[in-house]
Amino acid sequence: MPKKTYFNLPKDKKDRIFNAGVLEFSYHDIFEASVNTIVRIANISKGSFYQYFEDKDEFYWYIITEIIFGSVETYETLLTKNVGDFLQTEEDLFNSLLDLFDDTKIRTLLANVYRTSYMELRSRISNRASTIYINMYDVLMKFGFKGYDIRSKEDFLIAFELVRNVSNNTIISMIVDNLSKNETKELYKRQIEYLNNGL
Repeated sequence: MPKKTYFNLPKDKKDRIFNAGVLEFSYHDIFEASVNTIVRIANISKGSFYQYFEDKDEFYWYIITEIIFGSVETYETLLTKNVGDFLQTEEDLFNSLLDLFDDTKIRTLLANVYRTSYMELRSRISNRASTIYINMYDVLMKFGFKGYDIRSKEDFLIAFELVRNVSNNTIISMIVDNLSKNETKELYKRQIEYLNNGL
């Protein structure tokens, strides 16, 4: 997680730093990427970089988890639009992630992550899910779990992790099997239908 100094920056500067990281990590994996290049693209000093992030590794994984997870605010907006429908909201988030792959930089960046750091990615996704699911649960409780047999935070964590695992595994299939966007969406829908309807 970035330091507080990063979150206190103006949005345009945060975006500039974030996008510089996306660009560098789309050309190079975590091992070959250069902090010097990142700070040059972002137009900040190297010292400033280390005031915002502990190291390159922290910056890298912050970018990846932000791209994959998005924000609680986005989640609440989608839930409102979908009148509290949990699975529809997750599908909308998944489709938003797919749209990111239209950007060659994002597609290359995430492909690099899945190829070179898959086990680390799974661990970090799991850790991040465990820390944010309480916020998601609180948002969902404003609407109730319409049509779903979710009775507690523990039930929600299981459901949340199952759905997010489907999302992440579908993205991996898209990269490994070179699926089109439509093929990827259909694969996701089939898997979610199994979860929703039971085997």
